[in-house]
Amino acid sequence: MNNTAPAKALILAGYGLNCEEETLHAFEHVGLQGEIRHLNDLIENPKELQDAQVLAIPGGFSYGDDTGSGNAFAQKMKLALWDHLQKFVARDTLTIGICNGCQILSNLGLVPGFEGKYGVRSIAVTHNLSARYQCRWIDLKVQAPSPWLNGIDRMHIPVAHGEGRFMMDEETLEKLQNNRQIAATYIAPDGTAADGEFPYNPNGAYGDIAGITDDTGRVLAIMPHPERGMFTWQRDDYMELKDKAQREGQTLEEDSDGMAIFSNAAKYFK
Repeated sequence: MNNTAPAKALILAGYGLNCEEETLHAFEHVGLQGEIRHLNDLIENPKELQDAQVLAIPGGFSYGDDTGSGNAFAQKMKLALWDHLQKFVARDTLTIGICNGCQILSNLGLVPGFEGKYGVRSIAVTHNLSARYQCRWIDLKVQAPSPWLNGIDRMHIPVAHGEGRFMMDEETLEKLQNNRQIAATYIAPDGTAADGEFPYNPNGAYGDIAGITDDTGRVLAIMPHPERGMFTWQRDDYMELKDKAQREGQTLEEDSDGMAIFSNAAKYFK
């Protein structure tokens, strides 16, 4: 897709979402325009979606997770914006849901969207097997052919959630695998599959799944936080990387693994 002006990213806010500023910064860092919109403002003026090329639903704890993570926010979106959302994803656009946003996209049925049939809830994102909130750095193996993930093989980024466990029936898992809609899976630091082992798989997700896409790859729902692993100095192993680079006479790059996702969004619209 070719545009002369930078593509515009619309980042949702409100009702307990709390990562909108970081997500906006990531998009602006890679050269996109970005605006934060409270969900109510978008409901009042849904035509704003027509002017955007990227829709981002960031992390947080919408409605305090009182009716299940992302459920109330998703229901409000579906009741007030469903037709507009369907038109948005039908265009040549990109959509991302991170952590709470991942739960919202799943509850909306924008993922997995088999055969382009959106609105069907065939997966759940539910309580961690540890029954504890998990905030830690994890490793991911990227799998799905998605514009968001082009050229990315592995990522080292954080998770921060109490309900991040992807669950589904065997038929749905098989469909995701056959359609290559599993965006990323949890792995051990040595690159082997987490195979459900804690803490490499921090929540017990079925099939070690950390994120999925719709069947176009343009809608990405991912539980880990790329916007919290944008820069090398944010990493948990920053001092080790810095010392190693100094010993070898090298300079660490500023951008880290999470930024690649946002860079891919910018590249898609160039």
